[in-house]
Amino acid sequence: MTKIETTRRQFLAATGATGLVMVAGCTAQEQSKTAVAKPYDGILGVQLYTVRDLFEKDAKATLESIAKIGFKDVETAGLFEHKAEDVRAIIDDLGLTSRSGHVRLPALKEGLGADMEAANILGQDRLYLGWIPEEERTLDGYRALADLLNERGAAAKQQGLKLGYHNHEFEFIDQNGENGYDILLDRTDPALVDMEIDFFWAAEAGVDPASLFEKAPGRFTSCHIKDRNARGDMVSVGDGVIDFPARFAQAEKAGLTRFYVEHDNPEDPLASTAKSFAYLTS
Repeated sequence: MTKIETTRRQFLAATGATGLVMVAGCTAQEQSKTAVAKPYDGILGVQLYTVRDLFEKDAKATLESIAKIGFKDVETAGLFEHKAEDVRAIIDDLGLTSRSGHVRLPALKEGLGADMEAANILGQDRLYLGWIPEEERTLDGYRALADLLNERGAAAKQQGLKLGYHNHEFEFIDQNGENGYDILLDRTDPALVDMEIDFFWAAEAGVDPASLFEKAPGRFTSCHIKDRNARGDMVSVGDGVIDFPARFAQAEKAGLTRFYVEHDNPEDPLASTAKSFAYLTS
């Protein structure tokens, strides 16, 4: 899921354009399209935010298309007006599974009652906070969020669920020698809160995920597989310069067991997901 308040120009100015330098510096290696290691064999999923407009209009037809492409797992990004029972029936009929979903900050603050109920119906055991607004992105805001995630995580555990946090680029912006992501990683309880690493946004921030996996091995149980070209544009997986073989080689250390293809704003959502799937499974 994605909603961007920080402009590219503002962010690159704040970080010294390190994200673009990092990507450009390894373009030759990454463009080689070395065979991708496949820790996701048999369980490759898609984040339904990619096809959100199609899903909102016709959940059944959209999920049929996703299943036909070959995906096995679908991570929800809200159900719109669809009932969880109806979506679960479609998923079951298609031989799909839904192991996780994204939730919004207002729902997290209110207790996640409806989201946890829907998750249990869908068969999900993970709920990830997908985005926070700009006014929450202060150091004190991140500390309060970490505490809230721990509190809600304890309640979710009683329902057989675990909470998690999905990054964008803004969490890594330096604020007087600290950043929000370090606060979230250090302050949340690993027994209650997982991390879902988004490879595109990590690259946008100039962050090597390997450094995060080294710092907190085993905490990154889920990932969003999103590609980025040398200009910084989001593209279908395989059309960009992110070194996915290197990322997946670290899956065991990171703790990765869930892998979701995503593209925030593709021109043709189903064509993009199919192209990403073909690259990752070739």
